[in-house]
Amino acid sequence: MRTLVHQLFYGTRVFVSALVAVGLLFSWLAPLGPAMVYAEVKQSNGQSRSSSGDSIRVLPLGDSITQGGRRDRPEFTYRYPLYYLAQEAGFAIDYIGSHRRGLHADAVWPDKDGVPFDLDHEGHYGWTASQLSRRLPQWLPRYSGPPDIALVHVGSNDYEADSYDDAVLQPLKDIVSQLRKANPDVIVLVGHVFESGWRAWWMRLRVEATVRSMTTKASPVVTVDHHHGWIARPDEKGTHTFDYAHPNERGQLKMARQWFNAMLPHLRRLVVARPQ
Repeated sequence: MRTLVHQLFYGTRVFVSALVAVGLLFSWLAPLGPAMVYAEVKQSNGQSRSSSGDSIRVLPLGDSITQGGRRDRPEFTYRYPLYYLAQEAGFAIDYIGSHRRGLHADAVWPDKDGVPFDLDHEGHYGWTASQLSRRLPQWLPRYSGPPDIALVHVGSNDYEADSYDDAVLQPLKDIVSQLRKANPDVIVLVGHVFESGWRAWWMRLRVEATVRSMTTKASPVVTVDHHHGWIARPDEKGTHTFDYAHPNERGQLKMARQWFNAMLPHLRRLVVARPQ
């Protein structure tokens, strides 16, 4: 009897130890998640969708954080690293939008490894959420096709608004409604603002609740976390911004990785749903 108890006790300890080891392994690998995801996708998809001629249309919609393009600094925005992350992972994405330039007309986005960057976007320096929602119905018919995925990053220019309901939440609802009119199955990813303070916290809380109320199985609406681990002070080590507000190259890559991880299951589903 004593031997049996000892065996059961030992077996339980081994099982618990194994669970702890697995948990530690995942915690150690978590920081490498994005890099490991990219490698796994590359292997699973084999060839790039660019060879099939059936790109996934992605609409980057937002303010200066989406537009970028200053001549005096590498303000390429998240769009730049995200485009190449998708390419390297085996997905051919086609940015759509009425804009092909940055704040400064002579700002340049360099090619990477001989692959030209796709310049199309719908980012507008200094614009509020309501300005974007009012103009979106005029832009959508001009695109090469309706968006499959929309990356919506709004609210930074509404930070001091008296009512987030009027300034951010209703425009966000209107944006989703307009996108669904163009494509009932559109996937809408809503990026949280990365500002700190109680106003930003309250905005993210309200946006999260609004997004949950809008999502459907056919047309998912999902928030993307850009604020955790964000370092806004430009003079602080590891900073993610040029000037508190606009992401530097480190911040651009951080945002791109968050966008890509949120896009990944939907990219896979779109690849499977379309003929090769």
